[in-house]
Amino acid sequence: MEFYLNKIYLIDTETTGGDPNEAIEVAWALFDPTADPVVHVQRFRPTGEMKLGAVVVHGILPQELEHCPPSAEAAGFIPLEPDDFIVAHNVDFDYGVIGSPPDVRCIDTLGISQYLWPEIDCHKQLAVLYHLFGYERWLRDLAKEAHSAEADVRMLHLLATQIVRRQKIKSGGQFFNFSHHARTHPKQIAWGKHRGKYLFSTDEFEAVPGDYLEYMLKQDLNPYTRQAFMNALAWRENARHDQLRGRE
Repeated sequence: MEFYLNKIYLIDTETTGGDPNEAIEVAWALFDPTADPVVHVQRFRPTGEMKLGAVVVHGILPQELEHCPPSAEAAGFIPLEPDDFIVAHNVDFDYGVIGSPPDVRCIDTLGISQYLWPEIDCHKQLAVLYHLFGYERWLRDLAKEAHSAEADVRMLHLLATQIVRRQKIKSGGQFFNFSHHARTHPKQIAWGKHRGKYLFSTDEFEAVPGDYLEYMLKQDLNPYTRQAFMNALAWRENARHDQLRGRE
């Protein structure tokens, strides 16, 4: 498959879990779906304390970071330039951890996975890979290092490669546009009391209630969720008008 590369970075971060949530490990690799990733990893020394819950997840101990560069340098570890792309599973989190660099376009494999495979019960990165590859021992062995930033980038490379091959994506721009569409037109809601119900449906039994969408639009939502709910309500209004015209 020919893929037109324009600096697409696969990234993953491990953090303190505090407020502010500081980077303690960052990994990145340039994305090439035709080759194994070359992963660059660096650990950083935070200024704040490490939360117990974060240590349980990533297993990095505070004393292991004493001689590492300060976490303030994490933002410069990935050699990003304007108009580059970053790919991550729940990209908004990692984008914030590395300092929200301007003029960088974000591609979210979590949103894409929820869009492409709404039928599976879990969309964590490893769960999606098990869905795609089956319960393979090699994948389990790789997953034993999950929540190591390097291992997560290697798993991200597997997932991103599957996405671009299945969707016949040939450039970073196409990848970004598909991610944007997936995040603003999700088939189902992935959280809350209506989890699993459909956004773009007029069936009262399977659809997220319209009054719930209207209520949520008055709350503090991330821009993609807000746009998705607005798109769903507009789609339903158009569908109702089409039904009325069909009865005339």
